[in-house]
Amino acid sequence: MIISLTGFMGVGKSTVASSLSKHLYCKLTDLDRHIEELNNGLSIDSLFKTMGEEEFRKQEEQALENLLFHNQEKVLVLSLGGGALISKKNRELIKNKTYCIYLKASLETLLERLEKSRKQRPLVKNDEGMYLSEKIATLFKEREEGYEYCASLTLDVNNLSVKEILIKILEKI
Repeated sequence: MIISLTGFMGVGKSTVASSLSKHLYCKLTDLDRHIEELNNGLSIDSLFKTMGEEEFRKQEEQALENLLFHNQEKVLVLSLGGGALISKKNRELIKNKTYCIYLKASLETLLERLEKSRKQRPLVKNDEGMYLSEKIATLFKEREEGYEYCASLTLDVNNLSVKEILIKILEKI
């Protein structure tokens, strides 16, 4: 069984995936970290700069497909990048090969979180204030359909702690 976590950047996918894998005593793979490893440790930000988003997305598709088809784990928790489901190919892979948990937060919550961590996010690192808010709203609108399409479970994570989110997930899987 592969449990994937999806949602917009800043929603807490990596944190929740790490806690979930510990509770399930299983392996965790973060797709972005995996892609960095495949590129000799270059950060996602560096990869966006050197290859551009389009080439990065192609590499992301290939990495995801390889992970899903060569998985040897009985249970695997997979944390997806916020833009991984832009790709129709990735949406079909995630929908058909995983139990996908969509961590959903309001635009207000996302803005609050991303104002603090935007420097590590290649698509919003140069945006502030109103520009950041507009960029988040635009990207969210582009991506939401993919999140919802793939979701086996949708969790509203606004005002929830990691522990509360974990409890909700463990009750459902």
